Amino acid sequence: MSIARRIAVLTSVALAACGSDTLGPPGGLLRLEASIGRARIQLGDTTSLVFRLRNVSHESLTLNFSDSCQILPYITAGAGDQVVYPSGGAWGCYLALTRFTLAPGAERVVSVLVRGGAQATDPGFPLQAGQYQAYAQLEHPDFPVRSASVSFRVE
Repeated sequence: MSIARRIAVLTSVALAACGSDTLGPPGGLLRLEASIGRARIQLGDTTSLVFRLRNVSHESLTLNFSDSCQILPYITAGAGDQVVYPSGGAWGCYLALTRFTLAPGAERVVSVLVRGGAQATDPGFPLQAGQYQAYAQLEHPDFPVRSASVSFRVE
């Protein structure tokens, strides 16, 4: 391949890499990760679920929302993945314009304290013995990001 042809191919590749589809969600700008303190807890014990929304791009990102729902955690149980957290299976959000900005490499953290077999008055969301999955979603129309699920068990 001639040098002129190589330059033409490299230029085409570089220009294609600079383009973006403004109609679809931007890819790779945000990462939503899930982690848990302990994957097995006993009745009466607590652990924390932590969800981190991280800006993995090289520019600051400002996210505008039409309500108070931003990063929403969920806990599911059973074969049908029935949502047990939040209670009732869905979040209630206030109608309010909200926003936040993430600098490059910055993150926004949401955590949920869960307690095995706890009374409703104890700190943490009470869960009976069983197997559970937890994940979070970013409720933004331009960034439909969902974390991987983490498994844990209450014994």
